[in-house]
Amino acid sequence: MEKFETNEEIIYTLIIDDLDETITPEDKLILDHWRSASVENEKTYQDFLNIQINLDKLSEERGYSVEDSWTALDSKLQDHSNNRRSISIRLWLGIAASVFLISALAYYFLAYPDYQIVTTGKLAKLVSLPDGTIVNLNAQTSIKYSKRYFKQDRKLELITGEAFIQVVKHNGPQFHVVLGDVQAMDIGTSFNLQKTEADIKVIVAEGKVAMMHIGSGEEIMLIPGKIGIYDLQTKTLQSTENRDVNYKAWIDKNFVFKNAPLPEVLNQLEKVYQTSILIDGTELKNRMFTASLHYESLDSVLAVISASLQCKTTKLNGGYILSDN
Repeated sequence: MEKFETNEEIIYTLIIDDLDETITPEDKLILDHWRSASVENEKTYQDFLNIQINLDKLSEERGYSVEDSWTALDSKLQDHSNNRRSISIRLWLGIAASVFLISALAYYFLAYPDYQIVTTGKLAKLVSLPDGTIVNLNAQTSIKYSKRYFKQDRKLELITGEAFIQVVKHNGPQFHVVLGDVQAMDIGTSFNLQKTEADIKVIVAEGKVAMMHIGSGEEIMLIPGKIGIYDLQTKTLQSTENRDVNYKAWIDKNFVFKNAPLPEVLNQLEKVYQTSILIDGTELKNRMFTASLHYESLDSVLAVISASLQCKTTKLNGGYILSDN
């Protein structure tokens, strides 16, 4: 992927192909990886997307030809390609401005701010969608939806990260979440979604969720206790028993550990609290931990672990170290 991260012309070509719906499955995968690599990349993609959206509006109201505009842009990109090694996004947008009559587009950007992108940093965040659906976003997560048309299509896109969704009952279209190659369709429920570079996971808390591969139409039905997994490498979709009882711990801070290795326990705590926790001592790494915990504070959780395992907790440089007494 490194060559695609540095070769902007190739990436811009893939974006335009994607917006034109002419992109190949292989190139789509490359583009999706590039988009999920950073918030900056996703913002660049959204800049292109917003131009396409506003072109559609212009074509409807003022008779402009979207196809001719893209053709004109491609021509200008080619004209500039002989004079530089790679085109910057500022230059691209400058060209787009001249081709697409930016004065008219600016009106639409101000009047119709369609797409809402919400991105979290180190802290989780709660978002209320236009239909009343509640979305809890874990750290390092990005979602996208149309503010203007959401009630008409009830579509949410999980770009990357993890989200727990509590869907509100609605007389409109079926609520669904786009996750790249697959989508999750709600059937009156609440469910957890996770999208990484390796796979996509859907875990149902209440109700039912239909998980479908968009290309093939293959579909699995998920109920509480089940997890749907789409492997991005093998392109396979499967349903199995959900053995992760702590999958919602990042929301409610409820943990259940039964004879769990201490490194596994601390790994889960690190993900939930976004804090580094290290173990100093080989013997301590082999200790097992059993407890049911419900604490808001990481200090409180570590105090219980220290008392149970007879070890010492030290706070250092914004993280923690567990060591033998």
